[in-house]
Amino acid sequence: MVSGYEVLKGTLLIVNAWAIHNDPSIWDEPTKFKPERFEGSLEEQEGSKFLPFGLGRRACPGATTGLRLVLLALGAAIQCFHWENVGSDTVDMTPGTAGPALSKAMPLVAQCSPRPDLIKLLSQF
Repeated sequence: MVSGYEVLKGTLLIVNAWAIHNDPSIWDEPTKFKPERFEGSLEEQEGSKFLPFGLGRRACPGATTGLRLVLLALGAAIQCFHWENVGSDTVDMTPGTAGPALSKAMPLVAQCSPRPDLIKLLSQF
């Protein structure tokens, strides 16, 4: 049960951090910058009301740079290496249940080998 609604086991719920951070019934003057409201330990505060690195103008300032670097690294890994699934030919896409991040129930195990025409280039790193 979530706020009076019956939710089936295994359902992915997404939290609306913006609504929580801007709710006047939770925060005194939610639109004002008041960093002192977060002083003290999390145990002293009531519940989990503060969800950092959300969206909007108070989002993580390095998110765009981080995303670009991850995409660049992923693109380089795809371009420079040949990838094979270890084990069966199909990948099990069953979703996992660990935390707020999207995860797989069975992790993907892959083996990579450098593409023959890039071995000389990769050996320079």
